Amino acid sequence: MAGIITASVISAGAGLIGANKSAAASRDASEAQREAAAQANVIAANAAENQIATLRDGLNRGILTQQQYLDRQNEIIGSISEEQKTLLADRLKFAEGIYTQQRSDYQPYRESGVAATNQLNTLLGIGGDTGAANYGKYSTADFTPADFAAGKDPGYGFRMSEGLKAVDRQAAARGGLISGNALKASQSFCQDMASHEYQNSFNRYQTSRGNTLSPFASLSSQGLNASSLTSQAGAQYGAAGQQAYGDYGTSLNNRQASSLGSLGAASQGISGMYGNYGNAAATAYGNYATNATNALTGGANAQAAGIIGGANAFNQGVSGISNLANTYYLNKLLQGRESPTTQAGATNTYNGMMSNGGFGTGSGFGNQDYGNFF
Repeated sequence: MAGIITASVISAGAGLIGANKSAAASRDASEAQREAAAQANVIAANAAENQIATLRDGLNRGILTQQQYLDRQNEIIGSISEEQKTLLADRLKFAEGIYTQQRSDYQPYRESGVAATNQLNTLLGIGGDTGAANYGKYSTADFTPADFAAGKDPGYGFRMSEGLKAVDRQAAARGGLISGNALKASQSFCQDMASHEYQNSFNRYQTSRGNTLSPFASLSSQGLNASSLTSQAGAQYGAAGQQAYGDYGTSLNNRQASSLGSLGAASQGISGMYGNYGNAAATAYGNYATNATNALTGGANAQAAGIIGGANAFNQGVSGISNLANTYYLNKLLQGRESPTTQAGATNTYNGMMSNGGFGTGSGFGNQDYGNFF
């Protein structure tokens, strides 16, 4: 019986030592898992920071790309603007060249028209230099008897002079004597000459007046027409300039609209990139928070499991010893045949196991290990 009890004591001690080792191993495992959870938390934090840094780099690159696009577009628009300015200057210069040439072509006709108009004014006695030759010579179309009598018609005066000369020659041939019939004939000649020649003189005056004034009037009209054509050329030049400026203004408005549209699109793009960056950053921080929470929870659970495992192992060891003691005393009560020597031996064996490290040197179970259960 003593041998059985001794073996039971040894078995209980071994169970208690195993429980102590199991508790220590559980604590070590929980500590390792807790450290692993802490490391996982650090890794998750670094991963989140790296992800956000990558997103930030992508955002900066996107903004830089948009800025480069706008700069390039503004450069192109500026180049187009300079080309449009050059084209505008060329169109204006071309239109001006045409106008200048037309004005130069019409200039002689305008000058002739001005000179003819001035001469007409002089002959008609209209303004200008009143002391000029023939001023007012043809101021009226009338040829009055007074004009006729004053000899303004040179043809009448010449014919009258020749007729009188013929009478004088006849009188001279007769010794200066002129008969009454001759005198009557001479008087009749003069009267008939005056009567017929007045109408002829009037007609000759009108013909002379018309022939004199007509060329000047024609030249004056020609100059007026040249001035009108010059004005039309000027109007065409102005219209060409207006059209050129209008086209340039339209092109400028289109370029400005294009620039504003690109700026708006770039602004929307940058706003979208900021929104995507914010969403991605929030997701990264959320994932980090979730992973960190899970890691901390896992570490806490592992630590708690280690403590509980150690306590369970110790309880199992203590329970084994308690069962051993119950068995021992139960056998003692039932059999009552154990010798004091045997009982003392069993008790001493048990006490030896529980003191000074138990089971002798190298058993691995001592007071220090026992204290670790608490």
